[in-house]
Amino acid sequence: MGNKIFVLINEGKIGGFTEKPKLIETVISRVFIFDKENIVLKFYKRDNDWWNSDMKDISKGPSRIQFIRNDFKFNHFLNPKTYFALKTAQIVNGSVKLAESKSDDDELVIVMHKEDIARTFTSVLIKNTLTLDEYKNIGRTLAKVKISIPKDFLPGNKSNWYEQMKIRLQDLAGWVSNEKDFPSEVANKALELLNNELEKNKNKFQKINRNDLFVLIDCNSENLIYSDGNLRFIDAYSPKDDWQIGAFDVDVFRTGSDIYALAEQNAFDAYLEGVNEVAGNYLDKSHSDFYLLYGATIMAPYFFMRSKKDKKYLPIAKKYLRFIMKLLK
Repeated sequence: MGNKIFVLINEGKIGGFTEKPKLIETVISRVFIFDKENIVLKFYKRDNDWWNSDMKDISKGPSRIQFIRNDFKFNHFLNPKTYFALKTAQIVNGSVKLAESKSDDDELVIVMHKEDIARTFTSVLIKNTLTLDEYKNIGRTLAKVKISIPKDFLPGNKSNWYEQMKIRLQDLAGWVSNEKDFPSEVANKALELLNNELEKNKNKFQKINRNDLFVLIDCNSENLIYSDGNLRFIDAYSPKDDWQIGAFDVDVFRTGSDIYALAEQNAFDAYLEGVNEVAGNYLDKSHSDFYLLYGATIMAPYFFMRSKKDKKYLPIAKKYLRFIMKLLK
């Protein structure tokens, strides 16, 4: 039924809306944007074999239902003004109707108020017009949000942090190998350094168990909106259970790597000062370069990939590449 629903929505045949929507397709979603109503509808695709086998099976049934419900619940917690409803889509008399969802519905749609995607944190960082006080406040905000997330959002993963980080680096190796524009010699050197650092800290990381770990946010710069002095999260639910749990430092330095790579060290230092004011007891800065390199090595291939369709992303990818090379010296 999914494809028929999408055809009808594209034609503007959906109750409660007065125009044909814009459509944005991602690897696993179709996002319909209704400008007049200021509403966005997000549907998850069913037919991405790689995603269904390597990430999460969202083709049908309980696994799909749980993923979408968890996605909405987490994003609603972080940004309730944007993520305000979870509905099911039905075809009634040749038109799509959004209805209250039942527990066994798997044609679920996340309903959002439209965000200004021109204000992604990536765009803000590239312009580099924020003051150091603003960066400090961003650090405070991120730290407060991280501390506030209930442990109820933790996945069932019970392994220690060394074991989890080992899996993360294996995932990272697969990720960087898929992007040929990201220089292989840099990728290999980054992976070697990350693995060496992990082994060097094996005993310490093995002592960090589930009780010491935090719910993680997919808080890269493309999943953050910054406007009017406020930091907001979008699409911040990590698609893989293994990525939803980790040391407190991961998210701090994940966003920190974006700031450092795109807006330089003074901005990063101010941001980290803000984090430290709120969450100094949780933050372990002794592994900052490790987590900065980890975050940047995720984002560089991502922007090289995006630059194939839009050249504006190439300078961003190159900034991450230069930052990685700086960390490797």
